[in-house]
Amino acid sequence: MTDRFDVLLCFTSEGAAPVDGPEAALRDAGLRVLRDSAVDEFADALANSRLVLVLCSRADRALVVDPGTDGEQAVDPRNLPAFVWLVRRKVADARRGRPARMVGRYRELLALHRGLHAHPVLMVRGLPGVGKTVLTEQYARLFQDTFDGGVLRLGPFGQHAPEEVLSQFHLALARAAGDRLDADLSGIGFDRLRGHVAERIGADGRRVLVLIDDVPPGLPPDVLERLLLPAPTVSTLLVSRVGNSPWDAAALDLAGLTPAEGLRLFSDYRAPADDAEREAVLRLVEHCGGHPITLRANALAVRRQDGPLASRPDTAPPAIRGLLAGCGPVAAGIIRLGAMLAPAPFPLGIARDVLGDGSVEAVGELEEQGLALLVDGGLRLQPLVAEVARAGLDPGDLPASAAKSLLRLLSDERTEYRDFLLQHARALAERTSAALRIRLLRPVAAAHERHRDFFAAGEVHAAILSTEGATSTDFVTAARVEIACGLYPEAVRHARHALLSAADDEERYAAELVAAQAFDCQGDYGAGERAFWRELPWRGEARLSAVVASAQALRLRGRAREAIASLDTVLPELRDSPSGDLLPTALLEYSRALLLDDRPRRAREVAAEVIAAFHATGRVRHFRCTEAELLWAEATVTLDLQDLHPDRSVAALRELESRYGRRHGAESPAALTAAALAGRALLLRGRPERALQALSETERTVLRVFGGENRLRYRIRHGMALAHGQSRDFGRQAELLEEILQPQIRLLGSTHPETLESRLDLGLALAFSGRDQYRRATELVDGAAEDIVATLGPATELSEKAIAAKRMLRSTASQFSDGRQRTP
Repeated sequence: MTDRFDVLLCFTSEGAAPVDGPEAALRDAGLRVLRDSAVDEFADALANSRLVLVLCSRADRALVVDPGTDGEQAVDPRNLPAFVWLVRRKVADARRGRPARMVGRYRELLALHRGLHAHPVLMVRGLPGVGKTVLTEQYARLFQDTFDGGVLRLGPFGQHAPEEVLSQFHLALARAAGDRLDADLSGIGFDRLRGHVAERIGADGRRVLVLIDDVPPGLPPDVLERLLLPAPTVSTLLVSRVGNSPWDAAALDLAGLTPAEGLRLFSDYRAPADDAEREAVLRLVEHCGGHPITLRANALAVRRQDGPLASRPDTAPPAIRGLLAGCGPVAAGIIRLGAMLAPAPFPLGIARDVLGDGSVEAVGELEEQGLALLVDGGLRLQPLVAEVARAGLDPGDLPASAAKSLLRLLSDERTEYRDFLLQHARALAERTSAALRIRLLRPVAAAHERHRDFFAAGEVHAAILSTEGATSTDFVTAARVEIACGLYPEAVRHARHALLSAADDEERYAAELVAAQAFDCQGDYGAGERAFWRELPWRGEARLSAVVASAQALRLRGRAREAIASLDTVLPELRDSPSGDLLPTALLEYSRALLLDDRPRRAREVAAEVIAAFHATGRVRHFRCTEAELLWAEATVTLDLQDLHPDRSVAALRELESRYGRRHGAESPAALTAAALAGRALLLRGRPERALQALSETERTVLRVFGGENRLRYRIRHGMALAHGQSRDFGRQAELLEEILQPQIRLLGSTHPETLESRLDLGLALAFSGRDQYRRATELVDGAAEDIVATLGPATELSEKAIAAKRMLRSTASQFSDGRQRTP
């Protein structure tokens, strides 16, 4: 007998009111809940439920009774996230303890096991509805002892275009791995997240199985490669529909059921009445290729007397349509609802909001007929069933009702399986009014932005801005994302649009601020000052954000002490702020300004404060924590060089690198910072080839551990460019410097010493590269020389270098005529 409920909720009469909140939370989490007050036969309700939940009269304690696993466990129902997490996990365990309804396929299960023993990656391919996902889930259950590190489930991804898969995989991996590791994995770029998860789940040496469901067959091989977690203890099962796939991976092509298996599946739903019907079933198995859904649909149709078997279709779509036609009204409504959403599980709370309480019983009907499956995140329609139902679908008023329910769930940032909800929001946005479309897409864009996937966020913002009704705030938010993508002219354009459509002073100031930030990122400080920095008129939290932004503007202009003084006025207020989200940003800005003002000891203290705060909340790989670690390392190395090795020789720097490696690890920020300096020191000894080799090795580690958008990596690339210049490969030198100059301007400012040096060196490289860019080379060198004197004064090493650079250009001027170089 199939159980119809996940939770039987028991409580005393005086506890009825407080139970409403926990019950609603459980239903929103996708659980089927039955109150004991609605039970006529208690024994029947008990037999048909997976879990018993007893709430005491005051509803301050709940007892979860789960005889199938670890007995009883008490929990506080007032802590709804913890309460729902516990109950849902126990229900999930109970579900996995039951065999999935699958007939036969023993040879395929063995083939999977042998394939994964021989290969770290195995792909299961087949026609829609042939049972690929069921087979892999059954394998994970039956062979769970082989994978003592557990199973990580990701997907489905088949509804996404190939260029969108990595962004969706990023959200799914952050959620699934975060649940597994009990960590907040937001704020980590995709490649760093992938490496971090691989490192963590493989740390104890136990084997882990990763199931990646419904991978689009048109996915390029380099994209597919990035879906795999680089850990020797990880085995990966990929599920994909049959198609022209260019993947070089071991594959199991899944065919339909054998005649004996097909007859058995049919008989599970409708046993043949006689030998003639048995032969008719075998003919059907042969004609439909043993397609499980076709066989199940026909068996159910014959069972409810929808005509003789001989008149039934032998292909899946018409068989499914016939089955859907016999569904009850609420079950049919759930099918229509699921067909509008993404092919991922959706919470039963949405079905209840849209269709009423009868949806609980209807879910049991859909499960029994194999049209849908209850999984951790809610109800998932069989993908082929959803496709058939979607054809010619008349949604009526369902999209608006579903959108409102979905927005209610998305309003709670703690909602589990949020990546599924965001997929539903994106799918549903195409079927709703303009106003609802914008509201559904905003949290999708915010999620990508929170996970550092700015280009994916930008795509969603583009859809928002193309919709009638986009607000000034939408244009400002899009402009901020475009700044993160390096699209500064587009950011300015959208900021100006936001300014024109601003409804009040606050929206006008927000538009002016983001425009000024875009100009600053390009080094156009005059335009930035005309756009905003002349005034800071806001109050409250908005004023604090503006002060922090203005401090950054001051630092980018080389006015570090003014930036420090500005932050000193607001840091006490930020420490007392209830949200605290702005404090790490302000402290990082404070540390950068302190370093620029030659106060490394205080800069290190501030960076350490940020690191401690992120470590206390388990967000050790958050990008702001990484920034703080790199700032701490820079300050530490600066102090140690001042105290221990002012000569900055290669030997001294290598000694520091070794010391940091022993104390903090070979891949620690301090060790890598010292390694970068040691590699650059080789240039002073005229050893460009050795310097290039050492710096390239350090860069690979920095990219893997910290990513590419940081000052340390730019410093390493600059050193590599100098090495090419010493080897007289001026073309390659110019290419490397072009790559880092704009990022340096954005992060450090156009008049920071390192940016100034890059401007000088790029000018020289262009002049000597033979690329007919003498005029631009002169502009770069002359402009950098002027800024060096204005910012640092005439009596510095960098100013002497600028004077020498100008002399070199003048001495070679005779080689150029009308912008053309006559001799190399």
